[in-house]
Amino acid sequence: MRYQQFFNCALCLPLPETIFDMAAQLRATHTSLKTPDALHLACAQHHQCHALWTNDDRLINITHDLSINVIDKYK
Repeated sequence: MRYQQFFNCALCLPLPETIFDMAAQLRATHTSLKTPDALHLACAQHHQCHALWTNDDRLINITHDLSINVIDKYK
C-alpha cells in the first residue's frame, strides 16, 4: 500500500538521449559504478535534482553531497 502511494505522488522524469550519453561517461570514469546506478545519477544530474536517494555506498562516494543513504538515515 505505501509502495503504491509513493509512486502515485512521484514525479516521472523524461530520459532523453543525453542522459544515456552522460551515464556512459560516468561508467567510463567510475569503473565501480554499475549501469543502473550510472543512469540514476545521470538522470539526477541532468534534471538538477537536489537529492539522490540510494542505499549504495559506491554511489554516495561518487556523488558526495547529492546522495542520501535512505537506509542509514532511518536506522
